[in-house]
Amino acid sequence: MNNATGKRLLALVRNGDYAHPGEEEAIRLLLAGVAPDPTRRILDAGCGGGGTAAWVQAHGYGTVTGIEIDAETSRLARARHPEIEVVTGDMQRATHVVDGPYDLIYTMTSLYAVADQRAALARLAALAAPGAELRLLEYADPSGGFAAAAVGNPRLAWWQPVASAGVRDLLAGSGWSPVESRDISERFAQWYDDLLQRIDAQAEAITRQFGREWYEFAAREYAVILALVRADDLGGIFVRATAP
Repeated sequence: MNNATGKRLLALVRNGDYAHPGEEEAIRLLLAGVAPDPTRRILDAGCGGGGTAAWVQAHGYGTVTGIEIDAETSRLARARHPEIEVVTGDMQRATHVVDGPYDLIYTMTSLYAVADQRAALARLAALAAPGAELRLLEYADPSGGFAAAAVGNPRLAWWQPVASAGVRDLLAGSGWSPVESRDISERFAQWYDDLLQRIDAQAEAITRQFGREWYEFAAREYAVILALVRADDLGGIFVRATAP
């Protein structure tokens, strides 16, 4: 669903331009313990349709800038959320498209789609203010079984969920000091089960706006993801780290 049409479909189902499971519940989990501060500069790396960035800014956590690699999706985000600065660009080249320093940087189910995660995280570290915090709410590979499980499914074979066992080394090797890493796969299972129920409940509306093929694609896509989560071949992870 990494295109503007997919984002619009998910916005219909999720009742907001959220590019991640869990919607507002996931955002609150991501920001747990962070006090609102309108002077804080925040970077949303992989902001999708801009709904998360808009929520974070509207709730007073700071002024948010979003990076989105897909040009059509970034145009959608700017059109729907003009209060948010959304820049078209690859987070692997983040230092070329936005100017730091940022006090808080986060990604929400976007790092899995990045070819070189270490390079991307290093770029984000270069944009961080001293002592800034990085927060990730991402797809994870909790057991090391994702690649084998995804064989034969071209829609998922290119995914690179964060290896749970190697996340601390990934962070340390890209200029971040790991603080916390927590498995949230159970939450992902709950969120995707709920999402599938909502897709089914809105089958008529999805078909009317996007066509029957898009409805069937979305239902099939998220059923596969949920099955992988339940089999422990895919999961979720919450990570905190700080910049030097």
